Amino acid sequence: MDRILGYTRSNQRSWDEIAPARPAQPAAFFLDGGSTLDNFEPGLLPDVAGKRMLHLACANGNDSISWAFRGASVTGIDISHVGIENANALAQQTGANARFVVADLYELPADLRDFDVIYASWGVVCWLPDLDRWAATVMERLSPGGTFLLCEHHPVWEVLGVRAGGVEVTVDYFGRGNPTQQTYDQAKRPAGSTPDTKFDAFVWPVSDVVMSLMRAGLHIEEFFEAPVAQMYEGLGDTATRVPAVYVVRAVKG
Repeated sequence: MDRILGYTRSNQRSWDEIAPARPAQPAAFFLDGGSTLDNFEPGLLPDVAGKRMLHLACANGNDSISWAFRGASVTGIDISHVGIENANALAQQTGANARFVVADLYELPADLRDFDVIYASWGVVCWLPDLDRWAATVMERLSPGGTFLLCEHHPVWEVLGVRAGGVEVTVDYFGRGNPTQQTYDQAKRPAGSTPDTKFDAFVWPVSDVVMSLMRAGLHIEEFFEAPVAQMYEGLGDTATRVPAVYVVRAVKG
């Protein structure tokens, strides 16, 4: 087993452990018109009806089901067996055009290819030991002219911890492929985890993410950073002066 898969296998055990504490929305939420997508996300992919979408690191399937109810035919993958089991149950309960497969995004099944859209969001990049290998996978599995959309927490938010006495730099913004060994702000641990839950997380500068996609051959057509005040609770009015999220949309020529 190579080093990259060693990290993901270790994390897989922890995701399975905490998955029961991360339930999906009930089926009624979606059947009543609910969506877990952020308000701006559908505007970045306005024409998903009839499109084949691959959702990387889909967790419990909430966002996948949300896209399916917008007309996409969604395949979600995640390394957590428990998460995928829950996601497939949700798809069945809602009748959504979605299926879910246990898979490491560094070892995707051969038949998962030629997608019109690949989507990843909110807590994906920090679990990637190798950006170039990830970006190459995205490029390989997209159809020509296909779109990749990444909506992600900003690494500045991952690095900074808000304390009573001010702001603390908890990990190295330029840590790249070196795992943080859980020295990051404990308030940012995955929901359901405890201080004893072992995870190997990684901090990647935004420039590294963008350049990995470009090196893979994708054309960046949208990139922006934005504040989200509630993600820096305790900073008051200054919470809007630092980035909290970023978005990259790219196409395969």
